[in-house]
Amino acid sequence: AMELIKFLQQQGLGSRKDCRRLIDLARVQIDGSIMQDPRQTVDPATMSQFCIDGEKREILLFPLYILLHKPADFEVSHQPAHYPSVFTLLPAAMQQAGLLAVGRLDADTTGLLLLTTDGRFVHALTSPRRHVPKRYRVTVKHAILPEMVAKLQSGVILKDDSESVAAEVVTVLDAHTLEMTISEGRYHQVKRMVAAAGNRVVGLHREALGSVELGALAEGAWRYLSAAERAALGF
Repeated sequence: AMELIKFLQQQGLGSRKDCRRLIDLARVQIDGSIMQDPRQTVDPATMSQFCIDGEKREILLFPLYILLHKPADFEVSHQPAHYPSVFTLLPAAMQQAGLLAVGRLDADTTGLLLLTTDGRFVHALTSPRRHVPKRYRVTVKHAILPEMVAKLQSGVILKDDSESVAAEVVTVLDAHTLEMTISEGRYHQVKRMVAAAGNRVVGLHREALGSVELGALAEGAWRYLSAAERAALGF
């Protein structure tokens, strides 16, 4: 719970002064009541409706832990160079909330992307020491041969690298598609491993990170991580 004015600031409605003005002009409505006291205590977690000028707004629950289904041709950056930013897929208030991405996906890679305002969460899930498994569905150019699968499982030396890296699990789905789980997060790792095993990635989709699954979430859509999902990741 927090003071109304702090809540409005947290929801991205501007400075203290801006928020005070919204209250003074009777423009703020919570659960059907017009809010008049800036110091009134409110609890975002139990709020069912929050409106400004009668227009319903998304209630942001901090710290934010968000799962986004990243489409192709979006960059995981607040300052993208060639494509729109993935952050533009979120509500405006969320875009200003200082979200950080938990690792990156290339512009052409799709699937599960976690976003958060909690720096410790980012560090915990991207730390090389934690070995958080990531599962990808990989589409390759040439038909998958048993030798390629064997190489991915036993370990390949990546170009410009000295130690070998192996996939934890490789499951062949059809002649050109496999599922692969890795627990390091090196630069372009899946693409480079497949190249080192003699093939080429033409499509890459992240299905899971740790125990969190993308599931049926539509492309471009987002949702909050559930308490159970956060707990399974240690948060």
